[in-house]
Amino acid sequence: MYTPTAGVIAAAFDLGEPAGELVFVRRGDTDTWRLEAESGSYFVKGYWPETGGQFTSGGLLDQLAVAMPFEERALASGIAVAEPMPPVDPVLGWVTRIEDRLFRVHRWIESRAVRPEDDIAEWLGRTMAMVHQLQPLDQVGLPDWWRAAIRPRSDWEEWFTEARQRGEPWADRAWERLPRILELTARIEEVCETAPDLVMTHGDFKSHNLLMTASGPVLIDWDSVRSDSAALEAGRMAHMFGAKTLDAYVAAGGDITWAGNDLNLSVVRNQLQGIFERVLVLLDRIPAPRWMADRAEIAQQLIKSF
Repeated sequence: MYTPTAGVIAAAFDLGEPAGELVFVRRGDTDTWRLEAESGSYFVKGYWPETGGQFTSGGLLDQLAVAMPFEERALASGIAVAEPMPPVDPVLGWVTRIEDRLFRVHRWIESRAVRPEDDIAEWLGRTMAMVHQLQPLDQVGLPDWWRAAIRPRSDWEEWFTEARQRGEPWADRAWERLPRILELTARIEEVCETAPDLVMTHGDFKSHNLLMTASGPVLIDWDSVRSDSAALEAGRMAHMFGAKTLDAYVAAGGDITWAGNDLNLSVVRNQLQGIFERVLVLLDRIPAPRWMADRAEIAQQLIKSF
């Protein structure tokens, strides 16, 4: 995979003379670096070609074509986001192609990770409400990516039968939990047809996408923009960050009334998807994604998820 030099990135985004080489930050769904240049400090992102496609029918560029206009709306609305730097020769929005790889750059944010003791509930609930108000969609039902967690009884029975034949340590527990899996699957299927509050959203409100700065939190990484139920995403946020975020969301104009007992259904959907992905990895049906641990840890995570 192509790795650029500091000079190549600085020229591609008109950042002036670099003050040193790129400093590697981390690898995840993308590679990221820090760049110091005469015009300032910058965060550089290099995409993996296989990134994207989960929330659109196409690939990475199709996903970014959805994400960047929405990110621009958020920036214009005053939501605290990272400042994007325009490339000299864009292939799409704020993205340019160098060699065989897509890159984008933001101004570096002096910050630290959000800590458990940080009281961000009011900010987070208010920010999610603002995001959900940017682009409501006049549609009923949930998007196709929700349906990735829906598997028929025959699939689960096939997988669990094979697991038992192979002597997998999680097989008996899997069979015990099958009725509950099917019950939750049926509920997700129903709500996929009836959810009334589809909106465009950031889609990845997690702690690793929140930075704490001297002036308050910042919401970063808008590459996963997608459509979703406003209420169900708010329910998932409350599951991760606490009930106070939901109070703040409602106070800022968010509406969760229709969801009732289904408010945590997005959490359930995510758990079901995690179960079947781990099952397929452990049965050697699919390769393990980069985010998964080694085989023994995957098995332990699966048992815990049941």
